[in-house]
Amino acid sequence: MLHECPCGSGEEYMQCCGRYIEGGARVPTAVALMRSRYTAYVLKNTDYIVATAVKKVDSAIIENAMREGDFYRLEIISCKRGGAMDKKGEVTFKAYYRTTEGEGVLHERSLFVNRRGKWLYDEEASIMENFKARE
Repeated sequence: MLHECPCGSGEEYMQCCGRYIEGGARVPTAVALMRSRYTAYVLKNTDYIVATAVKKVDSAIIENAMREGDFYRLEIISCKRGGAMDKKGEVTFKAYYRTTEGEGVLHERSLFVNRRGKWLYDEEASIMENFKARE
């Protein structure tokens, strides 16, 4: 059982992302969805990643990506909109990872949509600003 949430909030897992991933609670904001999706990648929870995407994602692709490396730190850089009453939100972040080849960082501006009170990640509208090994 996890104590501290992997998203870096400083909260206990079940009081933070765990309530969405395992507890089925409704994700209230785009930032909360971003954090919970990151945590799902850390925990290698493919089902949550697939369930929180706008477009149907092949779980085999997600599982292969998860085998490539491990995320170990999330840095939220900025967010625009994405509140409970908004229809869209944008979260810019850096996710640091390790592979057998070394460390790297994924820098992305993720876009989210709120469909009838359910936040979803919109991969096609998101912009990967950088995905490379750290120098």
